[in-house]
Amino acid sequence: MLAHKLLLSLGTTALIALMGCTTPVAIDPVHSSEDTAAYRAGTFTGPINASPERIFIQAIRIMDREGYFRTGELHRPNDISIFARRVGDERVTVRIRAAEEGGSNISIRIGRGNLPESQSLYSKIRAAVR
Repeated sequence: MLAHKLLLSLGTTALIALMGCTTPVAIDPVHSSEDTAAYRAGTFTGPINASPERIFIQAIRIMDREGYFRTGELHRPNDISIFARRVGDERVTVRIRAAEEGGSNISIRIGRGNLPESQSLYSKIRAAVR
């Protein structure tokens, strides 16, 4: 019984530690090693130097071109959310928020957390906005 409780306690602690980790991800390592995004708990978040409206227009174009099935969008005063599905019926959520220092922050979550796919979508949106 004691071993079971100890194992449960260690498992819970490890789960909390893993969920709270933030991994810095280089955005453009060739041109600038200082530009980084973050990957935390399955969500990729990075900056884009453009208005949320401009990013929204490019994001929906790219998502349509890449084969995502957009299921909805939500426009709020502080952010814009795009909801979609991709092959395998995985949920895709893109949130665009204006940053306090100018530009915007974009958060992408694909399924339960797909870093390579999120990075790919982010880089395509970022390139289209430039």
